[in-house]
Amino acid sequence: MMRVLRVSLSAAAGLAFLMLAAPSQAGQAGAFGFTTSSAEKSGYTVRNPRLVQIASHLNSQTANVPVGTIRLRVIPEIGGKAMRDPIHWRVMTYGKDSNGKRHQVAEVTDSTPEISLPAGWYVVHAKVRGKTIKHPVEVTAGKTFKYTLVK
Repeated sequence: MMRVLRVSLSAAAGLAFLMLAAPSQAGQAGAFGFTTSSAEKSGYTVRNPRLVQIASHLNSQTANVPVGTIRLRVIPEIGGKAMRDPIHWRVMTYGKDSNGKRHQVAEVTDSTPEISLPAGWYVVHAKVRGKTIKHPVEVTAGKTFKYTLVK
């Protein structure tokens, strides 16, 4: 069964940036009616924008956004066991804005978090014992991926 994230239309506008900034499957239409050229004018680089369908139900609007899950952990060395220290995780957009900056979409402090996000590419930052580890990750709708970072 595919997981679906349900958000209000006002929250969906915030997701439009996320959907447009991250790469996805090629050949699909722009999200929320944006075209590649209108998104680029807003300062964001578009890599294969995806279509998001918005349905109207009795005076309310919803956006069904396909989500996937990532499970994260850090090991001290190859073959080691997952660290149990508190780890500060930040999930950033894969795409950068016109100033070359990534934007944070999630943050959690946990040794082995499980995070559900809209499908796409992200960059995960794990701060453990004063060191930050960065790694790109893919989120696929309806799937759970496990990512292990080596300290």
